Amino acid sequence: MTVRQLGAIFAAGLSVLVAGGVAAAQENSPFGGFKHDSSEPIEITSDSLEVRQSEQRAIFAGAVEAGQGTLRLNADRVIVAYDQQEQNNETGAIRNMKAEGNVFLTNGAETATGRFAEYDVITGMMFMRGEVILTQGTNVVSGELLEINLNTGRAQMKGGVTTTGTGGRVKSIFTPSANTGSN
Repeated sequence: MTVRQLGAIFAAGLSVLVAGGVAAAQENSPFGGFKHDSSEPIEITSDSLEVRQSEQRAIFAGAVEAGQGTLRLNADRVIVAYDQQEQNNETGAIRNMKAEGNVFLTNGAETATGRFAEYDVITGMMFMRGEVILTQGTNVVSGELLEINLNTGRAQMKGGVTTTGTGGRVKSIFTPSANTGSN
């Protein structure tokens, strides 16, 4: 597998994760701003790239930065699990993507942070763990685990004891809009 093919695999997975997943899952919530143009080129930089062909994995490590248009993903490490190349598909098929360590996803005023994120393509589930914080402008929701079912659009933030031993509850702060006229 070439680096070009690997980049195409990661690009396809990132597009599915963000364009098809987070935006769709949060369309009707205050946190629906992770939309972007998935046809734009994706640039990935990291300190290293390791392809483990026998394990069907590609590992980007060291200050990983992935960008597509205004969308940015940063993490200490990103692991892409893929199936072998299919005859009619030059890049193969992505099964799973994991971002580890200092995960940061942003698209303008919207951000999501956590210690770990995983997207399971087969089940359509996305998870963010480890002191997760979602923000849009001045609105903030925080918890220990964010689960998004990309097939149904259902999202759930859960509390739990954090890695520092604090927390345990979901916390939300919403700022009312300036237009508070009565109806």
